[in-house]
Amino acid sequence: MSQKYAPYGLWESPITADAIAEDSVSMSDIIVDPVTEDIYYIEQRASEGGRYVLLSNQTQNEVFAKDFNARTRVHEYGGAAAIAYNGTVYSSNFADFLVYAAKDGTIKPITPEDPKKINRYADFCVHPVHTDLLVAILEDHTHDTPQTVRNSLCVINSTATIVTSLVCTEDAQREFYAAPTFSPSGDKLAWQFWERPDMPWEGGRLYVADVHYNPNTHALSLSNTKLVAGSANTISACYPLWASNDKLLFTSDEGEEGNRFANLWECTPARTKPVLSFVVQQDFCMPPWRLGNYPFAFLDDNGTKAICVAWRGGRSVLYVVDITAGSYKEIKDESFDFVVIEHVRRMSDYTFVFTGLQSNAPGAAMLCTLSGSSFVPNFQVLKSTASTSAAPFPEGIISLPTPLELKLAGDNIVYAVYYAPNNPAYAGSNIPNEEPPCVLGVHGGPTGLETQNLNWLKQYFTSRGYAWLDINYSGSSCYGRAYVERLKGNWGITDVSDCIEAVQSPELRSLIDTNRTAIRGGSSGGYTALASISLASSAASKRKFFASATSNYGISNLELLADDTHKFELMYMIKLLGGTKEEIPHVYHDRSPVYFSARIETPLLVLQGNDDEVVPPAQSWTIIDGVMKNKGHIEAHFFDGEQHGWRTSATIKRAIEFEREWYEKSMVRTSVSK
Repeated sequence: MSQKYAPYGLWESPITADAIAEDSVSMSDIIVDPVTEDIYYIEQRASEGGRYVLLSNQTQNEVFAKDFNARTRVHEYGGAAAIAYNGTVYSSNFADFLVYAAKDGTIKPITPEDPKKINRYADFCVHPVHTDLLVAILEDHTHDTPQTVRNSLCVINSTATIVTSLVCTEDAQREFYAAPTFSPSGDKLAWQFWERPDMPWEGGRLYVADVHYNPNTHALSLSNTKLVAGSANTISACYPLWASNDKLLFTSDEGEEGNRFANLWECTPARTKPVLSFVVQQDFCMPPWRLGNYPFAFLDDNGTKAICVAWRGGRSVLYVVDITAGSYKEIKDESFDFVVIEHVRRMSDYTFVFTGLQSNAPGAAMLCTLSGSSFVPNFQVLKSTASTSAAPFPEGIISLPTPLELKLAGDNIVYAVYYAPNNPAYAGSNIPNEEPPCVLGVHGGPTGLETQNLNWLKQYFTSRGYAWLDINYSGSSCYGRAYVERLKGNWGITDVSDCIEAVQSPELRSLIDTNRTAIRGGSSGGYTALASISLASSAASKRKFFASATSNYGISNLELLADDTHKFELMYMIKLLGGTKEEIPHVYHDRSPVYFSARIETPLLVLQGNDDEVVPPAQSWTIIDGVMKNKGHIEAHFFDGEQHGWRTSATIKRAIEFEREWYEKSMVRTSVSK
């Protein structure tokens, strides 16, 4: 087939918004019943309004009813909505916020009726002896403001349909809990705890307590509670998991300043220490934005070896860690190059499951068995998220990621990922010496990571002749704690300068048209995009660094956000900005794009969900009003029924098309017409 030539950004592509939206499925979680070894997974399906569907791997059927939504809004971002134990599957239901149990075709609620949807439950663990008792996070919205929501650990009696408090204090409005886990005998319970203004990756602490069972009341209680790892504001300990009745494993970033990475640690009655004999300069976990995303699992009953996920160069790496010897070995298979590995669960000896993402193939629920002393992996796809209805895209149309290390001002290294324009039907541009327009993606968080897995939105643009550039700016995760803390006190400054300088760096000048680069992001990424076209534009020079911009549910007013975002992130900004709104009001004002909307000359597209409680719609309305008052170039679309991110097929399709049309109008066709 002869190749064609056309201006970059105007190539025809078979990757349509319809194809992306209608078949948008993501693997949200994978679950193993530790008794029966049955496997379950949770799919999020855009075609069903973003419903989370809990499926049995054995039958490929839904475990609950067809309208059941296996999702929770604990901490607003959810996660850990379901668990399985001895043939019973337990799950929160987003429709009514109750917890249900399913076994042998019988489904029943196990938490009390809650018509006002006051209580939210997540992160369940089943007592190994008294198996009708579950410990879970309880988030109480009786007083439903970010300042008054209360978090605690509770016990759910699934037989009596009763919920009782297990760990709760008078400061429950400031506190958070995660990852409750029983020891194999059920005599001890471990959990993670933190309190505002910490986030769990900043000052997460692990506690262990003795568990007591009262046969008269069929109830659990705790005593002898001890702090075993982590420290407020300084050391983060996450993901507790019992290797035995007297050994707890977890991740911790404790270490010498400048050499702090989240590595594997162990706690026994004798001492707490790192598992490995030296610090591996890789993070063995991601920040726990969502519950239940464990990065390791034990490979044997004795807990002497574990399969662990670490992050190297922005990609997942699998290691077998010998806990007794304090050593580790990388596991690789050329046929399965996973760049993102999450939700690691033990199934049986040297067999585990996980959700995996690749750069050149759809995501999947995976099973892996390790053989021999060299731990040779045998990977098996349990369930792929590939479309079963749409026609396959042409071979060779996927643009693969190229990781970059950019040296910016002050010799700071910033990490980026570049995707070149790519479409087998096209050989290039018919305009002499034309460089491709570029979309610069800014991830959310800001303590997050833009990963290198296949993303059809990016391919939608690269197959039309755009370049795509992701910036893991200073403050991004999975490059060690020092890299995360570059953003401390500098949000709205360092992230913005990294994005602007990256586009102008020598490594990229020959790859993209720096005068036709759009910046786009969602949530805090939307904030960085807005800041880059307002705060970074000098009032005198009015220099325009980007040709176009898109804010997906982005933050425009930090003062407003400090009052009305959800509880989980209510005080997140204190460290990012260097103090509270009352302590440094000038900083909150001076870093709020809404107050500098008169400087916005970059054409701006705003996309917002009307039901978003993380970044409420007022954040978008205020920046829209500001730009319109100054007769700026702006377009906005609001989506009913959408929260923080797009879940329905209709919204996904419309958002993609709005963004493409915006870039064509604001920077592609205008350039071609010249």
